[in-house]
Amino acid sequence: MVLASSLVLWLGACGRTVMDQPVNRVGDGWTLVIRKVTDGPNRVDQGNVILKAKKGDRFIWVLLTLRNDQPQPRKFSFDRCDLDMGANVVVPGLVTHGWSMGYLSDMNREPVLDPKESIDRRLIFPYPQNQSPTRLTCAPMVVPLPQF
Repeated sequence: MVLASSLVLWLGACGRTVMDQPVNRVGDGWTLVIRKVTDGPNRVDQGNVILKAKKGDRFIWVLLTLRNDQPQPRKFSFDRCDLDMGANVVVPGLVTHGWSMGYLSDMNREPVLDPKESIDRRLIFPYPQNQSPTRLTCAPMVVPLPQF
């Protein structure tokens, strides 16, 4: 049953690909690699709960790798990551593991990374359907986004 559920999640996890080429940024002793950005899917299966984008919104998914480049353990807050929304910004509604299979579950929004340790995460942002962000920031690193 778990395999069937994972297969359904994988098959249903399609969204429109916005970016599919790695983009590297370095700042404040961190290396950030944005690996993929998708517009949707507009639902998140957490096994016992299915989250859906509210009416008028969609989910923008960002798959990234973060590495601590400093010689000591450090905490990173994924609340430092945001998409611009006009004069405002929106932070991730959900931070999950970076695996393509299995249920998505909420992960620690402020992990501590050891020196040279890397982690993969998916950030899922609620975002208005009729707007397009121009950039993703994980302070101080900024990645321009194409119009979508």
